[in-house]
Amino acid sequence: MNSEIILPMFYLMLQTVAVLLFLASIRLKEIYFNKSVAGEENRYPPFDHGSRILKNAQRNLANLFEFPILFYAVCICIYMTGNVDEYFITLAYWFFYLRVIHSIYHIFFNQLIINGVFPVRSFIWIPATATLVWMWVRFISVI
Repeated sequence: MNSEIILPMFYLMLQTVAVLLFLASIRLKEIYFNKSVAGEENRYPPFDHGSRILKNAQRNLANLFEFPILFYAVCICIYMTGNVDEYFITLAYWFFYLRVIHSIYHIFFNQLIINGVFPVRSFIWIPATATLVWMWVRFISVI
Protein backbone atom coordinates (compact mmCIF):
# COMPACT_ATOMS: atom_id res chain seq x y z
CA MET A 1 0.00 0.00 0.00
CA ASN A 2 2.95 2.34 0.56
CA SER A 3 3.45 2.99 -3.14
CA GLU A 4 -0.23 3.77 -3.84
CA ILE A 5 0.42 7.44 -3.04
CA ILE A 6 2.52 7.59 -6.23
CA LEU A 7 -0.46 6.97 -8.56
CA PRO A 8 -2.28 10.29 -7.97
CA MET A 9 1.03 12.08 -8.60
CA PHE A 10 1.49 10.11 -11.81
CA TYR A 11 -2.05 10.93 -12.93
CA LEU A 12 -1.53 14.64 -12.22
CA MET A 13 1.68 14.54 -14.25
CA LEU A 14 -0.27 12.91 -17.10
CA GLN A 15 -2.87 15.65 -16.83
CA THR A 16 -0.13 18.26 -17.12
CA VAL A 17 1.25 16.54 -20.22
CA ALA A 18 -2.27 16.33 -21.69
CA VAL A 19 -2.81 20.06 -21.17
CA LEU A 20 0.62 20.73 -22.71
CA LEU A 21 -0.20 18.63 -25.80
CA PHE A 22 -3.65 20.23 -26.09
CA LEU A 23 -2.05 23.67 -25.83
CA ALA A 24 0.55 22.81 -28.48
CA SER A 25 -2.14 21.59 -30.86
CA ILE A 26 -4.26 24.72 -30.33
CA ARG A 27 -1.20 26.95 -30.83
CA LEU A 28 -0.29 25.19 -34.08
CA LYS A 29 -3.87 25.46 -35.29
CA GLU A 30 -3.93 29.20 -34.51
CA ILE A 31 -0.57 29.80 -36.23
CA TYR A 32 -0.90 27.64 -39.33
CA PHE A 33 -4.61 27.19 -40.01
CA ASN A 34 -6.29 30.27 -38.53
CA LYS A 35 -3.28 32.49 -39.34
CA SER A 36 -4.24 34.60 -36.30
CA VAL A 37 -0.58 35.30 -35.47
CA ALA A 38 2.27 35.80 -37.89
CA GLY A 39 6.05 35.50 -37.71
CA GLU A 40 7.83 36.27 -34.47
CA GLU A 41 4.60 37.15 -32.66
CA ASN A 42 3.86 33.44 -32.07
CA ARG A 43 6.35 33.06 -29.24
CA TYR A 44 5.29 32.01 -25.75
CA PRO A 45 4.54 34.11 -23.79
CA PRO A 46 2.28 35.93 -24.43
CA PHE A 47 0.58 34.90 -27.71
CA ASP A 48 -2.02 37.59 -27.04
CA HIS A 49 -3.82 37.36 -30.36
CA GLY A 50 -5.06 33.80 -29.97
CA SER A 51 -8.46 32.46 -29.03
CA ARG A 52 -9.94 32.46 -25.54
CA ILE A 53 -9.34 28.69 -25.26
CA LEU A 54 -5.69 29.16 -26.18
CA LYS A 55 -5.20 31.86 -23.56
CA ASN A 56 -7.03 29.81 -20.92
CA ALA A 57 -4.98 26.71 -21.73
CA GLN A 58 -1.75 28.72 -21.40
CA ARG A 59 -2.84 30.01 -18.00
CA ASN A 60 -3.97 26.56 -16.91
CA LEU A 61 -0.64 24.99 -17.84
CA ALA A 62 1.11 27.63 -15.75
CA ASN A 63 -1.31 26.81 -12.89
CA LEU A 64 -0.31 23.15 -13.09
CA PHE A 65 3.24 24.16 -12.17
CA GLU A 66 2.22 26.19 -9.12
CA PHE A 67 0.24 24.56 -6.27
CA PRO A 68 0.61 20.99 -7.60
CA ILE A 69 4.33 21.27 -6.83
CA LEU A 70 3.35 21.35 -3.15
CA PHE A 71 1.19 18.27 -3.79
CA TYR A 72 4.12 16.37 -5.29
CA ALA A 73 6.30 17.42 -2.36
CA VAL A 74 3.86 16.29 0.35
CA CYS A 75 3.18 12.99 -1.41
CA ILE A 76 6.90 12.29 -1.65
CA CYS A 77 7.34 13.21 2.02
CA ILE A 78 4.46 10.92 3.01
CA TYR A 79 5.97 8.10 0.95
CA MET A 80 9.54 8.59 2.18
CA THR A 81 8.52 8.63 5.85
CA GLY A 82 6.36 5.52 5.47
CA ASN A 83 3.18 7.30 6.54
CA VAL A 84 1.03 6.26 3.58
CA ASP A 85 -2.43 5.21 4.68
CA GLU A 86 -5.86 4.99 3.08
CA TYR A 87 -6.76 8.51 4.24
CA PHE A 88 -3.71 10.10 2.59
CA ILE A 89 -4.42 8.16 -0.60
CA THR A 90 -8.04 9.36 -0.59
CA LEU A 91 -6.94 12.97 -0.07
CA ALA A 92 -4.41 12.64 -2.89
CA TYR A 93 -7.07 11.36 -5.28
CA TRP A 94 -9.45 14.12 -4.24
CA PHE A 95 -6.78 16.72 -5.00
CA PHE A 96 -6.18 15.12 -8.39
CA TYR A 97 -9.92 14.93 -9.27
CA LEU A 98 -10.47 18.55 -8.25
CA ARG A 99 -7.50 19.65 -10.37
CA VAL A 100 -8.91 17.78 -13.39
CA ILE A 101 -12.27 19.49 -12.93
CA HIS A 102 -10.46 22.82 -12.45
CA SER A 103 -8.49 22.38 -15.68
CA ILE A 104 -11.53 21.45 -17.73
CA TYR A 105 -13.50 24.39 -16.38
CA HIS A 106 -10.57 26.82 -16.68
CA ILE A 107 -9.80 25.91 -20.29
CA PHE A 108 -13.28 25.55 -21.77
CA PHE A 109 -15.61 27.73 -19.68
CA ASN A 110 -13.87 30.12 -17.25
CA GLN A 111 -16.88 32.30 -16.54
CA LEU A 112 -16.83 35.08 -13.98
CA ILE A 113 -19.49 35.99 -11.42
CA ILE A 114 -20.03 38.67 -8.78
CA ASN A 115 -19.79 41.80 -10.93
CA GLY A 116 -17.50 40.06 -13.37
CA VAL A 117 -14.51 39.84 -11.03
CA PHE A 118 -14.79 36.53 -9.16
CA PRO A 119 -13.93 33.39 -11.13
CA VAL A 120 -16.30 30.44 -10.70
CA ARG A 121 -13.28 28.15 -10.92
CA SER A 122 -12.35 29.40 -7.43
CA PHE A 123 -15.17 27.20 -6.14
CA ILE A 124 -13.11 24.28 -7.47
CA TRP A 125 -9.65 25.67 -6.65
CA ILE A 126 -10.45 26.47 -2.99
CA PRO A 127 -11.47 22.87 -2.07
CA ALA A 128 -8.41 21.54 -3.94
CA THR A 129 -6.15 23.90 -2.03
CA ALA A 130 -7.88 23.08 1.25
CA THR A 131 -7.28 19.38 0.54
CA LEU A 132 -3.61 20.11 -0.10
CA VAL A 133 -3.31 22.14 3.10
CA TRP A 134 -5.04 19.34 5.01
CA MET A 135 -2.55 16.83 3.60
CA TRP A 136 0.34 18.97 4.83
CA VAL A 137 -1.23 19.54 8.27
CA ARG A 138 -1.96 15.85 8.68
CA PHE A 139 1.52 14.90 7.49
CA ILE A 140 3.14 17.28 10.00
CA SER A 141 0.94 15.86 12.76
CA VAL A 142 1.93 12.23 12.09
CA ILE A 143 5.69 12.65 11.82
